[in-house]
Order: sequence, then C-alpha cells, then structure tokens
Amino acid sequence: MKRRFSTVAATSVLLLALAGCTAAETTDAETNTPTVEATENATTATTASFAASNGDCDAMAATLRDVESANPDLVDPELSAVCDGDTLTITSNSIPDYLYIATTPGSPKVSEVTMTIPVDPTVADEPTDVPLLGALGVAVNGVPIYGPTEGTGGDVKSLAGALSECGSHSGPTDFHMHWFGYADGVDCLYDADEVETGESLVIGWAADGYPIMSGVVCADDECSETVQLTSSWQLTDESLFATDTWAAHSYVEGSGDLDECNGRIDSDGQYRYYSTITFPYFVGCYYGDVADDALGGNNAANPGGGAGGLPGAGG
Repeated sequence: MKRRFSTVAATSVLLLALAGCTAAETTDAETNTPTVEATENATTATTASFAASNGDCDAMAATLRDVESANPDLVDPELSAVCDGDTLTITSNSIPDYLYIATTPGSPKVSEVTMTIPVDPTVADEPTDVPLLGALGVAVNGVPIYGPTEGTGGDVKSLAGALSECGSHSGPTDFHMHWFGYADGVDCLYDADEVETGESLVIGWAADGYPIMSGVVCADDECSETVQLTSSWQLTDESLFATDTWAAHSYVEGSGDLDECNGRIDSDGQYRYYSTITFPYFVGCYYGDVADDALGGNNAANPGGGAGGLPGAGG
C-alpha cells in the first residue's frame, strides 16, 4: 500500500510539538521489547466461544462497558452504543474509566468521538491505510484507539516515557491508546490476571466493524498454556524507527501469526484483529470497507489515508 502524508497530519505534528507531547528518543525501543515465542497451536487452536463476533448488533453493543469514573479530578466518562438497522453507533467523550497516570503535559479533556460501524462488515477488495494520526477505532471503554505513529512521524515507542503502562496518554486533541498495556497491580483496560488467563477479551472495535482482541490467547483447547500472538511486520530499517515508523517496517508474510492488517480468521470463520507487542500494535491496515463518515468528532481522521501514512510504507 502506498502511504501519503497530508497537511492534516502535518498540522497534528505541529500541535503535538506545541503541546510538548514529546520525550527523549530511543532507537532500540522496539528491538529491546521482550518477545514471546508463538507455538504452532497459536494459529490453529479452537476456542469454545469468542468475546466479540459480528452479525448481532445487540451482542456487539454489549461488549461496550457501563463506564464509571475512576478519576475524581476529571469529567466523568460517557459512552453509549446504539443499534440502528444494520449499523452500530458508538459515542464517547474519550475520558478513561481507569486511573489516569500523567506521562505528557495536560490532563484528559472531553473530546467527542462517534464511530458508526456495520453490523455485518464487508471484506475490502484491497486493504486500506489506517490514519497516521487520529482514531482508527474505539475501545470498549470509549477511549479512542490510535495507530503506532506519534507526532514526530516516528513510532510511539521511540519516545521514552510517552505512554503509561496501559499504553495510553493524553494528547493535544484527546486521551487515547496506542497499544494494549497491562501490569500487575496497575489499573488499565484489563488487569493482568484477566489478560494472562488467555480467555477471549475484546479491546475495542475498528472503524470497518471488526473487533480488536487481546493477543494473549490459549495455545490449546484446554488452555493449559497461553501465548502472545506475533505480528508479521518486521523492523527492517532501525534508523527510521524514530522518524518514519511505517518506512522502518516491512510486512513479511508468514513471519508471524497474523496477516498484514494484524488479524486472522478464527476457527468460527470470523475475522478479528489482535493486539501485538510490536508494530503495528493494534491494526496494520483496514481489512474491511470503511465508510467515509465512519468516524466523527474532534479526533476523527478520514479513513483510507485522509490523515494517511508516511511515504515509503506499505506491504
């Protein structure tokens, strides 16, 4: 996929710089990330049931949380999910329902985001770009989900300390997640005990209507052990990691557990994205068709590259 850098993305870079949303660069942020070797069973094991499936709008809406405030100094989080015929509309004020830990200047502020997704997604003729900056989906607690890029154009993990252990931070426009983080004793989207069971956990929904799942899964039918699914994107030019993360990485088919979009077709025949600990962390491209008005609000970016990727990326 050819990626583009637009004036929208350039403006966002300037806003991030003005807001001071930067930290010291590191060049080995990804290469030092611990990896978990996937077993052969990771891509073939069946699961009794999946936490998120398409086709039933009420069931899709039920994956969204009844959010409650975890931060007395912040506005209360607001989240709604409404079924209307063949679409599900998710509306949020972007305030987290877990404890906010400041890693960047400023505190989370109300930023309305609306995402309307199809109940029955359509597989795209060709995968399309996710936004360089801006929401590509919404988490089950209403927090916008972003891609791997920061305002520098580089990888978010090239900025030391920019993200909390939950993989989120507050930017000039909104509070958002860049990757799925969790740790013992830390209040995040899910706690470590939940994640490490390997049970099916839905993180959120992408703008094409497919769910985004935790990448820690059962390695066999009995779930006698768990495994972290791996991305098939490889860091092939470390010199660009901090300045152009899409050009720094190349999709190498079959090198990991997941496809170019960071997903797979599961044993029930449905497609799902999975979180990974390396690039692209959530979604590498849209597997399904994305409506032009799928995302709205302060943090929305046009699907298919309106705030597109940087030159030189793609698979």
